[in-house]
Amino acid sequence: MYSDKKSVLELVALLKAHDITQIVLSPGSRNSPLIHSFANDSDFKCYSIVDERSAGFFALGVIQATGRPAAVCCTSGTATLNLAPAVAEAHYQELPLLVISADRPQEWIGQMDGQTIPQAGVFGQLVSKSVQLPIVKNSSDLWYCNRLINEAILNLDNGKKCPVHINIPLDEPLFNFDIDFLPQTRVIRRSSVIYNISDKNKYKERFLGFSKRMIIAGQLPPENNVSDVLAELSSVHDVVVLSDHLSNISERENRRFDVVLRTANEKELLDLSPELLITIGGHTVSKRIKHFIRNAGVKEHWHISPSGEVIDTYQNITDIIRSDDETFLKYISGSIIDKSHASVKSEETFSESLEYKKLWENRCASFTEPKVEYSDLYATGLLLNSLPESVSLQLANSHSVYLAQLFDIPTGTKCFSNRGTNGIEGSVSTAVGYSAASKNLTVLLTGDLSFFYDMNGIWNRHISSNLRIMINNNGGGGIFDTLPGLNKSEALPDYITAVHNTTAKKWAEQQGFKYLSAYNSAELQEMITKLLAPESRAPILLEVFTTIENNSLEIKSYYQQQENNKL
Repeated sequence: MYSDKKSVLELVALLKAHDITQIVLSPGSRNSPLIHSFANDSDFKCYSIVDERSAGFFALGVIQATGRPAAVCCTSGTATLNLAPAVAEAHYQELPLLVISADRPQEWIGQMDGQTIPQAGVFGQLVSKSVQLPIVKNSSDLWYCNRLINEAILNLDNGKKCPVHINIPLDEPLFNFDIDFLPQTRVIRRSSVIYNISDKNKYKERFLGFSKRMIIAGQLPPENNVSDVLAELSSVHDVVVLSDHLSNISERENRRFDVVLRTANEKELLDLSPELLITIGGHTVSKRIKHFIRNAGVKEHWHISPSGEVIDTYQNITDIIRSDDETFLKYISGSIIDKSHASVKSEETFSESLEYKKLWENRCASFTEPKVEYSDLYATGLLLNSLPESVSLQLANSHSVYLAQLFDIPTGTKCFSNRGTNGIEGSVSTAVGYSAASKNLTVLLTGDLSFFYDMNGIWNRHISSNLRIMINNNGGGGIFDTLPGLNKSEALPDYITAVHNTTAKKWAEQQGFKYLSAYNSAELQEMITKLLAPESRAPILLEVFTTIENNSLEIKSYYQQQENNKL
């Protein structure tokens, strides 16, 4: 049985027709017509998450795991505002999150009625489309309602994937659930975007005209279809390819590029600078690569943007190429020519390209993984080096994702992090949502502040036994102690690193986790094995206790080792 609200019936029918069937529900009375209608239809997979902020990030994890849009549904008032951090992350990570917010009728907004705020358009530019459905009273209202819902759903992918917002005012009575069937309704569909790359801009000739070519791959989903073509561009065209774990590129080259840039002098940076830069994907973790490219004197910078949106992260963009990554990179890779075409590419240019590629390879090869004493850095390396195959790795912000880049991870590891906005909130909830929708062993590496900030992420009944969490608990925001200048602030311990003595033990055990802890390297080695045990019938949380002071010393020690290796 469904609600008798016609706008609700239209929405439920259209979500099913568009194959959006993963729904995260937060409790409330105003959205009860929606909750009842979704929960009583077996075609929908529903998750109950009380905390709306956690619910939004849980939905992002579901999207990451399934590769499909997911919806999150909340009641009226500030519940909607609590979804804003997840909406922002979905916007910048390009995830198709559908926000459905129940609302009071328009005439009651601003009239001191309970749980009323101006919800229409509340997410502003963070969503690609925001619609407010009418209260359906006649056939014209129904046509309008249908069109708005279809339009919103289609905007989940309009060249790039984006969040959208459907605000649905519902009048009383709310609790009539006496409709047996969903209506037969109009479904509007849109064909996929087809990109025809022509030679009018002579990209092939321009590509071959540069000897120092670089591709930087930012954050990409695991099924990105570009690993093979990037490998071909590297091996055949001697293109330097830089990427971090979040790019999900298999067989990554030049893995230590951030250390190379950290230790290079001005002359070396000049030699390492590309003439042509091609960028794909989203955010990169390294701040140094951004600073390096912004000052590298790049002659041309092409950014592949399916939506055509202008992204100028490196402040030197010359071409926005409206294509998907795979299509354009294959087009460029297809520009292989024999060396008789001297007018296009000379022997000298071939030689310079190979020399440039080998320069990067040799510099990266001279640096090693950290070999340090017990600390966050040590614990991170031990975890990543112990990961089994086919694991999904979730990295929290910010210390966790930075430290992880210094270590290799097994090929085939699916890697995720909320780097769209780099916020502290939601890392736990995202990992929990991912593990709930995935069969893979899911490992979350997080710091203490990120975990405790999102403690409600494990307060739900969808905790999967395939979830593993490792917390580096150093008693505060350890990353701030490593930032030159900030680490000298007198306000650092009380107001910036937020020193604390909190432990996750009781909370984790209360939520059904098997709890482990480690205070030294011997204990940690033993507990890592238990943490990653695949046969566990309960989720497992390992809390690793370190100190901010030792962490800072070990990070400094590692980079000093690399300086010495360079010499």
